[in-house]
Amino acid sequence: MPSVEEVKMQVAASVDQAGRAVVTIRGAGDQLDEALSRLRLTAIGSAHPSIVDAISRLEQARSRLDEAQTLALSAVDAADAYRAIA
Repeated sequence: MPSVEEVKMQVAASVDQAGRAVVTIRGAGDQLDEALSRLRLTAIGSAHPSIVDAISRLEQARSRLDEAQTLALSAVDAADAYRAIA
């Protein structure tokens, strides 16, 4: 059975790894924002269903990244709260 300090170290390592994942998610979000901007500029004046669908799907992807980031940050907060009481 691991000691309290070993558990805290493992939780800290998980928190650090989740933090790095959040940074990666932010980077992916920035790239999607750039892709969306470029696509919107390119599609000005076009109402073709394919381009409207592409924009919609990129917006959904961006929204889900935001959700993933929020969930990951909440998990970090919960793990930090556990470390504080353990």
